[in-house]
Amino acid sequence: MRPLIFIGTTNLDVNFYSNALPSVGQSLIGKIEEFTGGKGANQAVAAAKLGGNPYFATMLGEDSAADILMENLAGFGVQTNKIQRKPGATSGKALILVATNGTNMMGIDVGANDKFNSDDVLLALQDVPENAVMVVEMGLPVETCRTAFKNKKNRTLIFNPAPVRAQLSEEDCELIDIITPNETEAEELTGLKVSSIDEAFIAAKQLQKKGVAAVAITLGSNGVVYVDQEQEIYQEAFKVDAIDTTGAGDAFNGALAVSIAQGMKIKDSLRFAAATASLCVTRKGAQTSMPTKQEVESFMAEKGL
Repeated sequence: MRPLIFIGTTNLDVNFYSNALPSVGQSLIGKIEEFTGGKGANQAVAAAKLGGNPYFATMLGEDSAADILMENLAGFGVQTNKIQRKPGATSGKALILVATNGTNMMGIDVGANDKFNSDDVLLALQDVPENAVMVVEMGLPVETCRTAFKNKKNRTLIFNPAPVRAQLSEEDCELIDIITPNETEAEELTGLKVSSIDEAFIAAKQLQKKGVAAVAITLGSNGVVYVDQEQEIYQEAFKVDAIDTTGAGDAFNGALAVSIAQGMKIKDSLRFAAATASLCVTRKGAQTSMPTKQEVESFMAEKGL
């Protein structure tokens, strides 16, 4: 199996669960729970629970939240030697509102995540083998992401443009091996409406025209569309009873990276990643909801795969 490195954000998530998402000015009664999160951290944990033994590069603050986040990542099997703490900074936090049907709204205080700079990326990549699969997400400063792109060398670069903080240049696109936006992010990057499978394929081809080698647009319960120079694939989502969709995209990205590192064909990788994301939404939280490799394989076997 090829090495894995995830470069991204880490947050302490405060989740509020209620029957429905609030409208402006509305007060709701519900339940509050705390979970460890952050897109990069979620993806790294997903990969670790699937047996990937990933490196993870991120920036924490000097606060009690950092202690919780660091301990949690290590407990899941993430390699933490590339995690830094910024003096005087507070760790990232997210407020997530979750309805009983699993839909959510989110607000993020990036905290120390915004202090992770280009020099930090170069330091993190120093001893990472050049055959590694590298996953970068756009919660980090844009120039930090671009430094990672330019120093990918022979690594396979998966880029999760979430949240979209800037448009991608031609140079950015030419360095990305696989980009993994959801439908909203695909709309922001292309200016095209993405509300159906057919529209997702059109947007994917538009991103490919910009120079990205391969595009996988995730569509939640509608699955994922994939386009590269040789093929177009539609992978359905697996039908489950969703409790909390927080972290579903991160589960997909972590699983996609692990399966590629294991040498799976892309069709099989997409199926494995879709199954991982489907299992994720049947549980509360982000990192706590990530399934193990055995759980994913059992789930797929139940579906006759």
